[in-house]
Amino acid sequence: MKQRLKNLLKKWFPTIHPLPAKRLAGWEKEILAVPPDIKDEETIKHVEILDYLDNRECHVRNTQRRARSITLIPVTLGILSSLILNINEFIKERKIDEKAIHRWVGYAKKDYGEKFYLRNDLPADMEDVRYIGNDQEISLKKYLYYRYTFYPSSTRLLIIDISFLLLYLLIIPPFVWAIFFLRRQAPLIIDREQQIFYTWYKGKAYAARYPQVGMGEKTNIFYLKVYGLDENNNLVGRGFIPNVSSYSFAFLSSGNDKALAVAFMVKFLLNGKEAVSKVDYKRREPLIWW
Repeated sequence: MKQRLKNLLKKWFPTIHPLPAKRLAGWEKEILAVPPDIKDEETIKHVEILDYLDNRECHVRNTQRRARSITLIPVTLGILSSLILNINEFIKERKIDEKAIHRWVGYAKKDYGEKFYLRNDLPADMEDVRYIGNDQEISLKKYLYYRYTFYPSSTRLLIIDISFLLLYLLIIPPFVWAIFFLRRQAPLIIDREQQIFYTWYKGKAYAARYPQVGMGEKTNIFYLKVYGLDENNNLVGRGFIPNVSSYSFAFLSSGNDKALAVAFMVKFLLNGKEAVSKVDYKRREPLIWW
């Protein structure tokens, strides 16, 4: 099962070799023909691919941080809010039910005496009050047994409650883990002096000189391809997915977004920072450690 899932991820998401890719340098003429768009202090903030820029380096960010801020955090907060609302609803139901149960016990005491729960002639429809007896307070354990045994809709309630419990137990931990413990992925760094693109993943470096950098697209995901060595020292490629627009994480970037992002990177590499921006830039750090 694990291998099947791994193969499916390899098929649909372009981060694991082998991947079809054309050389980025092969599109240089078309890229450099894109009209100049030199950013200033305000407009540079809206270049979605950019994490950092100076005269020597350009740090290209991936889609991870955007996906977390737009998708993971709101969805997780929504799920947790739903859990809290359901817990509050359960607490309200319990209070109402306990009042009804105590009223029912009061009727039994009135008709059959204080020791009604010891009587053998108690009607079958009052077996639930026998279970409660003279308890002034109904424990959670006792309430749950009563809820799932003596209610007319006990079976339906049990199925619904277990379904919601399992749903929350299965969904919440992965989302919380992804928000707080999933490692922040490294950017793709363009070093103008060395004329290389490089990044790293799980302690392994991946790099390529400008003429070797691959560029491709799969299932509307644009990626750049750099290279490293596997455990057997064989050359392998890795796709880096740049955050070319606000919607890259959802695979909804337009062709224009991708073209402008590539033009920015190549113009910086070949012509320097002055070809793309008047100012240095560093994106604000995240509020928490990722």
